[in-house]
Amino acid sequence: MWVSLGLRAPAVMRSSKQRPLWLAVLGAAAALTLHLPWFIDLLHQTTGPTHLTALARNLFGVLTSAAVLDFVLLAVRGCHTYALYGLAGLVMVLLVWLDAAAGPHLHHAIPPVSHPAPSTSYWAVLIAVNLSTNVVCAIACWRYSRASRDLSLRIGLRLFGLGAAFAGLYWLLSAAYVGVRYSWIPSISPLLLGCYAFSRASAIFVPLGASVAVTLRRMRTLWQLWPLWRDLVNAVPAVSLTQTHQRSLALLQRSGPLDLRLYRIVIEIRDAILDLRAHIPPAVLSEVRVRLEREGSPPTEEDARVTACWLRIARSIKAGGAPPLRGDLTAPVLGGADLPGEIEFLRKVAKADTSPQIRRIADHLSQSIEQH
Repeated sequence: MWVSLGLRAPAVMRSSKQRPLWLAVLGAAAALTLHLPWFIDLLHQTTGPTHLTALARNLFGVLTSAAVLDFVLLAVRGCHTYALYGLAGLVMVLLVWLDAAAGPHLHHAIPPVSHPAPSTSYWAVLIAVNLSTNVVCAIACWRYSRASRDLSLRIGLRLFGLGAAFAGLYWLLSAAYVGVRYSWIPSISPLLLGCYAFSRASAIFVPLGASVAVTLRRMRTLWQLWPLWRDLVNAVPAVSLTQTHQRSLALLQRSGPLDLRLYRIVIEIRDAILDLRAHIPPAVLSEVRVRLEREGSPPTEEDARVTACWLRIARSIKAGGAPPLRGDLTAPVLGGADLPGEIEFLRKVAKADTSPQIRRIADHLSQSIEQH
């Protein structure tokens, strides 16, 4: 949880919308840290044995429950529920009063025998608050995650709801342990808390994970488009703003944001296509379709294989020094009604450009054109 908090801190400082979630997980991390035996021993070595450590842990837990529920309601309703913090404050005051009114005690625990410390009333209030908030949180997260169209929000809500379910089960078993001291209940409590911590840490990591996924997807697209871009830029050097001779440098260079570099490469590929289409007679396009159909793979109207083939032929013709044609320069309609669709079509063209079939057809037609 602390690692996730540290990784998300820079973004949280810039976004007020993400701050409630980050603070809620911060409180949960603090409360769970106070569960760790080695950390408790370290505190006791510094301050001496005291029950205040356990009291602080429970107070953090109540405040965190309010913050988490506030975040969930903010996500589904679009506004904060500040009354939750007032209610949490009253519960915290009540817990402090119940702790102070109890007899001398060193721990806040439910022992295998004897009465809970500091008192049964204290544990009843603590369990009721945490169990109810986690049940409400789990139900709200599950219900509204199904209706959300935002994938990141849907995943985040479900992870939060899963964490609330683990926490709710922990408190439900704690309530059962007050009445019946089954020995297996304390043994599985650390597992439930660990699952709770992992779910909450994963929930705040979702935006960063989504950002990393988008970056990796764009890098993959750049990697796939680079051979096609390189060949077209070599054929039409005027369209390129910069020259990158190595494929790895196309990804590592810091000439601009990754999405801007991808956008620029798409524009340069398009500009090169506009230049090269002036070197292709309309009859060649029909011949490409006929050749593909003869080989048992008839092309569709917007087939990337046709585009890849006539681009190879055009590069060969231009490299031979032939001037642009005049007259009807109608080129096939290229795929993509928007930028994502255009990128997807160009990826198919880049893939088809490496096909032995397309290279064979293009080489044969190029030789035929040169002979005529």
